[in-house]
Amino acid sequence: AMGRRALLPGSLLLGSLQAVSAVLRPLGSAMRVMPTIPRLGHMRMAADSLGRPDVCIVGGGFGGLYTALKLGALGWEEGCAPRVTLIDRSDRFVFLPMLYEITTGTVSCWEVAPRFEELLAGSGVNFVHGDATAIDTESGLISVRPAPKPAAPAKAAGAVTSASGLSLPYDHAVLSMGAGPSFGGVPGAAELAMPFYSLDDALALRKKLLPLSRSSAGRFELAIVGGSYVGVELAANLADWLTPHGVQITLVHRSEALLSTSEEFSRMVAQSRLESRGVRVLLETSVQSVLPGQLSLKSSSSEDISLDADLVVWCAGTKPSSLAHELGLPLDPRGRIRTDAFLAVDGAANLHALGDVAAATDANGAAPPSTAQAAMQQADYAAWNTRAALQGTKPLPFRYTALGEMLSLGDNDGSVAALAGLVRLQGPLASASRRAIYAARMPTVAQAAKVGASWALDVAMAAARAAIPDGGRGGGKRR
Repeated sequence: AMGRRALLPGSLLLGSLQAVSAVLRPLGSAMRVMPTIPRLGHMRMAADSLGRPDVCIVGGGFGGLYTALKLGALGWEEGCAPRVTLIDRSDRFVFLPMLYEITTGTVSCWEVAPRFEELLAGSGVNFVHGDATAIDTESGLISVRPAPKPAAPAKAAGAVTSASGLSLPYDHAVLSMGAGPSFGGVPGAAELAMPFYSLDDALALRKKLLPLSRSSAGRFELAIVGGSYVGVELAANLADWLTPHGVQITLVHRSEALLSTSEEFSRMVAQSRLESRGVRVLLETSVQSVLPGQLSLKSSSSEDISLDADLVVWCAGTKPSSLAHELGLPLDPRGRIRTDAFLAVDGAANLHALGDVAAATDANGAAPPSTAQAAMQQADYAAWNTRAALQGTKPLPFRYTALGEMLSLGDNDGSVAALAGLVRLQGPLASASRRAIYAARMPTVAQAAKVGASWALDVAMAAARAAIPDGGRGGGKRR
């Protein structure tokens, strides 16, 4: 589930806002040009003579990107810091908890989907834009197929090119390829439904719905399949945006309750918002097939239901990256890479795996949730244990700490539940808190400063418009 939400305690809201202000001053110096990447002339033998190991990280989501940045922040003996290379098929990091706002147009792509080259400028981390296709654990090489249309694909130190792409050497590798949509074998779902899991998905959905937001020409039936975090938050945001324009939203969920793994407070607030915005919710209802303009459903009483649907958005389930299977590593029944409590891949001492692609359990034997919060915590341990493996020191077992959860429920609306129920917010205050916390959790200081300043301006504009009679609903919108 995208529940990918990283949460700091609510009591740090003021501190987060102050921190954003404090980092604005050094912003100029933080925005440096990406260091020149060594070219092919620097072969592996020359690199080894420098005594610096190579660390390759496959996947630039929360787990992979934060591991790469954390490795650079750890203390290393002089001359022993590794060369870190991050590989991803996309040229952008995506702050997944804010995909909804990309679709509705209340945030900009540069804020929550910055380019890796901009994020990594001055960090010492090399970025390779392409698909990792194979890992040779015996020779320590990762095969990469460059992304389409690269003008001049970046090459990490020691990289060797061939007709099929790049071969990147590694002494240690971290696997964080994430997950993609799973249509569960439902007939017609893959062909007719729109998935909602990536930046491309969010932009494609926006393109589809934007004309509806600018007119009220007739009734439009929109069905969303899946009632966990992704489906509920998407339904609430789209209802806030589109309901005034004649769009009827139906949320279909096969379980007996929405947000079955969330806290009771979050569930209560979300259900209230959906009801107040006219979202029709069908519980204990499964999708039998997706047809042109229609969903074929079956209720818990085995009643067949035909639901008109001009558009179906699929938010029901994920599956690990197919690369996990292609690598030939040990997998669990769900296709995730098996790891131990140190996030080390079973039977491969120089590989770690984390995030949605890993079947990880923490030191207490508990499986972490599929969230950004968990991935960022794992990244700290993956970086530390990678250094331990390279230096022959003791690794640390992963320990997950549940900090709470935040929901986006529309423009200037949301919920926050944190610190074991001690912090419970809803409405505009929860929305502002969520944005402040997410700004503080951006990958770099420079990105946090830019995003924090932009969102602070939005809040100021909203407050100014609210103070003006008939100044308009939901000031600061960029739709």
